[in-house]
Amino acid sequence: MRKALMCILAAGIFVGSYATDARVVSMGRHDAFFMDEVSIFRNPANISIYPNMVYGSFGWFMHDSALDGSSKDYAAMSKSNRDAVDPFFGAVISYSLDQDTEGGSQYPMLSLGAMFNRRDEMLDYVLPGTSKYLGSKGYKILEPLGRVDLLAGYVLKNGGMLGVGAYVAHQKLEYDGDIQQTSIFKGNLGLNWPVAKSMDLEVSLTGGSMTAVGDSAGHLEVFADHDYFGKVELRLFSALAALNGDFVPHVKAEMMEFDRDEMMKFDIAAGVGLNLNIDKGFFWGGIEFLYGQKDSSNICAREHVGGRVSFGIERNIFWDWLVIRVGGQKQLVYVTEANRKGYLEENPAYTKPTSSISDSDNDLVGLGFGINVENRLRIDFVAAEDLAYTFTNLFSAPQHHLFNRVSATYSF
Repeated sequence: MRKALMCILAAGIFVGSYATDARVVSMGRHDAFFMDEVSIFRNPANISIYPNMVYGSFGWFMHDSALDGSSKDYAAMSKSNRDAVDPFFGAVISYSLDQDTEGGSQYPMLSLGAMFNRRDEMLDYVLPGTSKYLGSKGYKILEPLGRVDLLAGYVLKNGGMLGVGAYVAHQKLEYDGDIQQTSIFKGNLGLNWPVAKSMDLEVSLTGGSMTAVGDSAGHLEVFADHDYFGKVELRLFSALAALNGDFVPHVKAEMMEFDRDEMMKFDIAAGVGLNLNIDKGFFWGGIEFLYGQKDSSNICAREHVGGRVSFGIERNIFWDWLVIRVGGQKQLVYVTEANRKGYLEENPAYTKPTSSISDSDNDLVGLGFGINVENRLRIDFVAAEDLAYTFTNLFSAPQHHLFNRVSATYSF
């Protein structure tokens, strides 16, 4: 079991999380080189950029071949209606501390936020269905239900932004003196500071601990016992007046420790990107260097080195309120693993290793649509990748879904 656990962790060493804003998923699958509401969960200082906002998501909907297969007999009658998983909602409330400021400045300003039921990336380790999952066959890890983000931000008169955040996910079951527990406690400190007239620096620090105890017919197995993790992330937005956009260097380092298995994981991503305001739209692109290693006393020690190219574009079409988005990423790394010879690996499957990576957050391309009403109400959709080929039940055999993610924000 120990060997199996180590190999599972190795396979998930550089896999991303699918719990993100629909706009980001359809525009390159990550937001390292442009600003979006989803960044508030990594850098709580950014909640001051989105004051007085309601934010929520219906969750994500993934095709399941066991329930949605259309090749067997009576396939149309075997369809199953399923709700999207991991919906969340919350709000940010802001208040100016100087109501009498001349010139209309709202600074200094205090912002408070709370989000409920958001699936943090660390939950991938304790919930089945991803290659990061710590549990092994026959052992069930409790799903943490008490998920909450608490955020606070403050803006100084000079525009400098400070923030602090916390994330808690917890579940505990006691039976005949045995305690089964799953918990993730995570804290964030953030800074968004104007270092020059046209240059802003973002710095965020993240740290926390994780506990996961599995159960199999009354036998408990400890997979994580207050094991710690940490992350530091920096990016610099430097305005380019000639291009009407920003040049964005970015670096991120992550670390995770599993004392039970004497293992340490370390990952780093560093790159540069551009984001540009174009006619009736927005474009971004970036290139990154990726490196990661996992050292342990087990033969499944692993190291990878490579890179990723990604882009995203959105544009108004037909009407000012209708937006179409496309994006993609290509990730290629060279992996050496214990006594195995090195091999190349591309966009790793986010879902179970035996399933298709279609519609996963690490897939090559994305397509999405958006509704933007006066920059106040915004509803974003991520289209299923077979949309152009089947259009679900209208033109072809019974299919599964039109969209796989829907999220929305409203500013008041």
